[in-house]
Amino acid sequence: MDGEEKRGRDEDRYREKIKELELVWKLNEEIVSFTSLPEFLQTTLEGAVEVMGATSGSIMLIDPPGGDTLRIRASFGLRREVVEKAERRVGEGIAGLVAERREGMLLLDDLLDPRLRTRRKVTDALSVPIVEEGELLGVLNLNTRRDRAFDELDLFLLNALTRLIASAIARGRSIEAARLELRDLEAEAAELLEEMEGLQARLDDRRRQYQRVRRKIDDLGRLLSYLSRPVG
Repeated sequence: MDGEEKRGRDEDRYREKIKELELVWKLNEEIVSFTSLPEFLQTTLEGAVEVMGATSGSIMLIDPPGGDTLRIRASFGLRREVVEKAERRVGEGIAGLVAERREGMLLLDDLLDPRLRTRRKVTDALSVPIVEEGELLGVLNLNTRRDRAFDELDLFLLNALTRLIASAIARGRSIEAARLELRDLEAEAAELLEEMEGLQARLDDRRRQYQRVRRKIDDLGRLLSYLSRPVG
């Protein structure tokens, strides 16, 4: 390799790193402002696919939380039927094994572990677990880089991205929990208001009844007073 060719490759790699840093910066900003977790996951995945030159990818989350089943919640370049039917238990297949080990994996042709074998031929893939404070949340998968094989630097970047994704998922859960609590409280408040309005209506009716009774009492009191006077 001559000097000019090496400089060209170095410049290409430099530009790639700039794009990667821009992606990380963008995700940091979106974590603060996003309101929809599905949209955030899809945007994050598409950004990772673009920056790392992958042909397809997915983000699989543990569903339901705390269980042991991975389901696709964001995808790119995958057929719809694959997305709809994809489901892996922890320890099953590539994503399941990554989730079980909780460490990222570079996957090439020489897949020795039988648990990594799939119906399709895996030529180049990268899979990284998504973990937040010790809790396994899911796995991010990228497949078949167009220009070259994935390497350790790509694995490092994807680990950084999954930390951001984990923070976003935690925030998304907090937002969703707050929304559910707000919805329940609003429903309770509406029920209480309806009950109070009903009680107020009954109170007003009772007050009117009391006023009628009070007037009759006063009228009878005056009548008795009149009738009790001496005759003559």
